[in-house]
Amino acid sequence: MKKIILSALLGLAIVVSCDKKQESKTELSSTEQIAVEDNAKHDEEEKSDDHDESVKLQLNDGAKWAMNAEMKPFINEMESQVKAYDPVNGDFKMLGKNLSDTNDNLIKSCTIKGTPHDVLHAWLMPHMQEIDKLKKAENRDDANHIVEELNESMEKYHKYFN
Repeated sequence: MKKIILSALLGLAIVVSCDKKQESKTELSSTEQIAVEDNAKHDEEEKSDDHDESVKLQLNDGAKWAMNAEMKPFINEMESQVKAYDPVNGDFKMLGKNLSDTNDNLIKSCTIKGTPHDVLHAWLMPHMQEIDKLKKAENRDDANHIVEELNESMEKYHKYFN
């Protein structure tokens, strides 16, 4: 009898625990769930890439770093999205989402390795932080300031990469 009661309590605890996990997942929108899953996947991929975090954004012996052809369209798309944004009437939330989606595609297309990859990472991490800030912006003034930062980030990209 004790085994049956103990088993029932254990089963109930598991069901309640699973329900709570499911509730916390359903509290997030489907977009937020995908973002959380993508970020977790990206974090795991980055750990396996062995980035040298000590590498700073720098030129390649005075020359720009070559960007692979697979990544260039996504860089160009991000730049076009930022430049097309209208600071008076633009939908900054949509811009943040679009930039985030394009950035995800950029990351998926990355095939460069070694120092060029680490230097790109030195540019990309602050750029991604600005995109995240834009997605969380609560008003147009804040968003417009962040868009200016993103424009500067794209200029920095062109200073260091072809």
